Amino acid sequence: MLGIEQKKGHSDILSGKLIAYARILPSTENDNAPAPFQNMVKNGLLVIEGDFRQNNTLRQFIQKEIGANFDENIAGLLERIQEEGGELPEGLDPEVIRDRIEELSNMEVIPIPAKITHRETEEEILKDDGDIFYIGEFQGVGQAHFCLTSLPIYYQAKYKEQVKAIEQRYLEEILTQIDSQKTIDTGSLQENTELFPQGASLSSFIGNLQELFDTRVIPFMLLQKSESDFEKAVEQFNQFMLPYSNKEDLQQVCSILRLLREDSSNTKERKRLELLCNKISAIYHENFRKVPEIVKELNALAE
Repeated sequence: MLGIEQKKGHSDILSGKLIAYARILPSTENDNAPAPFQNMVKNGLLVIEGDFRQNNTLRQFIQKEIGANFDENIAGLLERIQEEGGELPEGLDPEVIRDRIEELSNMEVIPIPAKITHRETEEEILKDDGDIFYIGEFQGVGQAHFCLTSLPIYYQAKYKEQVKAIEQRYLEEILTQIDSQKTIDTGSLQENTELFPQGASLSSFIGNLQELFDTRVIPFMLLQKSESDFEKAVEQFNQFMLPYSNKEDLQQVCSILRLLREDSSNTKERKRLELLCNKISAIYHENFRKVPEIVKELNALAE
């Protein structure tokens, strides 16, 4: 958009750390620019950086409301419920949490300013972590500075929307499990003759999703002998993964499993399946820094 190129990161899964830069062309205008503008440029590069991940999150809020020792893992919450005879821990009122989160979500957004930083080369910029954007070449430092300082406002708004959606799902998971006081872990599935128990959902799952894929989902689906049994397992899988937002990932997993049932020696498709499961697990566990590299590997396989 407007000639802005994302050099690193994933546009749909923002990391919260922004680096943006412009290339400043030699000109008489820049030579005569005020000293503050000239000092911003290093080797023809004007670079800004902003880290917007330090804002309080829903999990930090819950820790503050319930206590500093609260285990962020949902399983820790349910363990406390069981230890206290099935009652909610003192101070934990789901409706109060809902109201408070809604209040926080509707607060006026005050953008955090990005800072000017000096980098020697474009290669040095691209070695850094985060979402990196190149906004193009400019003859005037002032125009480049104006564009660069405007970009973080838009970026923060998009990042806040992403965090809000993720944390809303996290909140719903907690409240759902408080209501049912029931969770599902990988161990409880091992002896089940179905892929998942009736009514099971990602919202009630605790533990490592990657482990669930490796030890349960993939082996179970590949071992189905008839087409009807396989399609039944696909339906159960999609129902279980309903809370996961990127349905295209799930469709690709099922498509690859169909191919592997016909040709189990297809190493390229096995690698794609592994990477897709890595991506889904990373998104579910909010390990967003891993996602761009996984996507890069997936794109390389598609070439």
